[in-house]
Amino acid sequence: MNLQDAGLAWGWLAGGGLLCAAALFWAVRTAPWYKIQDKEAQHVFLGMTVIVLLLWNSGASLGGGITFHLLLAALTTLMFGAQFAILCMSVALLGVTILGNAGWMAYGLNMVMMGVVPILIVWWIAILAYKYLDRNFFVFVLLNGFFAAGISSVVSLLVAAAVMGFSGVQSLETLERSFIPYIPLMAIPEGFVNGMLILALVLMKPEWVSCFTDEQYLNGK
Repeated sequence: MNLQDAGLAWGWLAGGGLLCAAALFWAVRTAPWYKIQDKEAQHVFLGMTVIVLLLWNSGASLGGGITFHLLLAALTTLMFGAQFAILCMSVALLGVTILGNAGWMAYGLNMVMMGVVPILIVWWIAILAYKYLDRNFFVFVLLNGFFAAGISSVVSLLVAAAVMGFSGVQSLETLERSFIPYIPLMAIPEGFVNGMLILALVLMKPEWVSCFTDEQYLNGK
């Protein structure tokens, strides 16, 4: 959901901007920068940023300013960690905004809804799974890939619905008719796409998935 500036009060724009700035500050301050010192890691990061940009720049429009698109928050978070995922999606959203498909003043609010919220949900699920569940291949792919992606999509869209409803950008009637019923439907492709891509990467390019190691999830299992 790419919000434009029209109809959003300054309070919503300022609040979104402050939350976005705090998330970016935390990401820059705590990111493990050594992980992207080599050129391959940099190319993977930039390539993923372009993919997110292309996905966020397209989507299904239902009219009235309501659009749906995949987030890829789970894939990005599991590949790079929460900090680099936030940085990746912030750059992608900048590109979407430059192309005119999101509002400049609403940049912070869009980043919180489409980036920060789903990324943190995926990250927390991954941490809890690592701490409390058996570390095996299927738990990683099914829970962190499929399930976390679907849950993060639902929460992100519910936050977007709340923002649009309480800010007056969309009427409750419009949201009930053209937005809320599609939220669970978006969780299915989000979970499937992220899960399948994670599965492919851990099989063929496990070094690209920073949260996955053969020693912990495969060897001796």
